[in-house]
Amino acid sequence: MLTDGRTWLLLLMASFLVACGEPLAADGQDGHIRSVRVAQVAVEDYSRELRFSGITRSSRRATLATQISGTVAERPVEVGQSVHKNQLLARLYNPALGPGVAAAEARLAELDARLEQLARDVQRAEDVYARQLISIADVEKVRSQQQVTRAGRDLAAAQLAEARQQLAQARLLAPFDASVDAVLFEPGEFVAAGQAVIQISGTGALEAEFAIPESLIDEFVSGRQVTLALPFLENRKVAARISLVGEAGGKAGGLFPVEVVIDAAEQGLRPGLTVELTLPVSARASLVVPLTAILDPGTGQPRVFRVIDGRVEPVFVKIGRLQGGQVEITGQLKEGDQVVVTSLGSLTPGQAVEILQ
Repeated sequence: MLTDGRTWLLLLMASFLVACGEPLAADGQDGHIRSVRVAQVAVEDYSRELRFSGITRSSRRATLATQISGTVAERPVEVGQSVHKNQLLARLYNPALGPGVAAAEARLAELDARLEQLARDVQRAEDVYARQLISIADVEKVRSQQQVTRAGRDLAAAQLAEARQQLAQARLLAPFDASVDAVLFEPGEFVAAGQAVIQISGTGALEAEFAIPESLIDEFVSGRQVTLALPFLENRKVAARISLVGEAGGKAGGLFPVEVVIDAAEQGLRPGLTVELTLPVSARASLVVPLTAILDPGTGQPRVFRVIDGRVEPVFVKIGRLQGGQVEITGQLKEGDQVVVTSLGSLTPGQAVEILQ
């Protein structure tokens, strides 16, 4: 298929050639009769393919961050390295974390010892009360101290769990088998809470995302089987399936995301490969005429001359795609109409013509 610029150039050349066509024939009784050749308006079923480019990526991706701040104490992985689930990727150092855990552990041990002592105090108070040597109020006082201490012990246990969790968050572990895509901090650098430290892509299933204009988004349906080509790997073809069609383009005239999952049976693929999505579009019937039937394609008012009852009449048309020597048109024409293909430049509306066989 030719680009629009080449189409117009060919149409201009064709218009010049046909304008310099066959010489004037003999005069007729009603004026000059021009000898012309004609062609019939035909109907062709045009089908086309839509092509979009994307990059393969893992279906499982993660950007790992930490909820604490600190400096990078170690980062034993590099970009491109394969890692296993729960493997250490990075560790942060925060001087407050270690002492915080130690203080929480000491507080919990203190309260455990206090509870053991209060349990013995309650038992003694109950024994003394049984011999009627103290009042029930004295027993309730010891029991109340035990309950308060038990609540304090529960709070200390929660604080210890929180301190240990914060200490654990200083270690970034791989959530699944993956390869390292990017490392965003080097050892010794400070990382604020919530900042991304490492990006990884999981092994296994691959996908690709394509940006589709709104005029074509209806051609994409979730679940539809498609074929991807790898242009830099000998144009290898791989099977895939549309898994997601975006519901919004972000802004007026924006592009819609379409995600495609590559068949798990395809071997030898990896993230980062260029792929092309080829999507056939349903064929549609169009009127076509020879390229030489178009007059003045560069004026913005291209037209053809239709022959009716031995005379010609101009019909303005809109030009579509050019394929071979035929051009797609729309206008007040129908299949089987005869249009002039020679001497267009010397014809006038209503002029009598003789059709050469």
